[in-house]
Amino acid sequence: MNYTVNQSPYTRRYQPRHLLAHYAIAQIDTLKLRSQDIIKAMHYPLKHTIPACDRLRHVLSSKYLGLDGSYSDKYFTADEFLATLFSVLKIPYEPFAEDIAQIKYDLIHSANPVSKYSLRAQVEFEFNDANWMARGNAARLAHIRLPDGFAELEEAERHVVVKESICEHYQRYEGNLPFDGIIKGYELMTEQNNKVVDSLEYGLPKSSSV
Repeated sequence: MNYTVNQSPYTRRYQPRHLLAHYAIAQIDTLKLRSQDIIKAMHYPLKHTIPACDRLRHVLSSKYLGLDGSYSDKYFTADEFLATLFSVLKIPYEPFAEDIAQIKYDLIHSANPVSKYSLRAQVEFEFNDANWMARGNAARLAHIRLPDGFAELEEAERHVVVKESICEHYQRYEGNLPFDGIIKGYELMTEQNNKVVDSLEYGLPKSSSV
């Protein structure tokens, strides 16, 4: 079910698909909070503002409120994100705990589990004596963020998005990865209930100018 909201400067980027999201967005409008204000109040580090705002938009536009694991980061689990967001919006969490539990129950017992997709480049690095932080930063460049709503696309549409994402990533990083990183190919993984259920490998674009 889709819910409409007042398209004010504070809410126009959100497309709520759950009643709780509709309620949260109405509260954002009432408090006149921009996404950056909310993320700051949630104590995300400044350097993580843009991806955190993306996560906020995804959660408030998801029919599962992000509880399907469709968007995550190292700062909050799906439950923690919602609880912290509600606190920032001055919404009591407890009255809605049963609704949130119902979403999680439906996800677990659904006959068609929600799929989570991740796309990454298969890269060979020459790390040598690089420390763990440098290794982690380099490895993150191999991960490619897929657009919101990717899981809800038809298979042919997903294939097009993946190919476009691969070409964009290859154009940007071919010959430009740290530690002499060499891109060998790409892989799209499908997860259900936190388990990899399928994997599809893609070759390299024909050239960096594709």
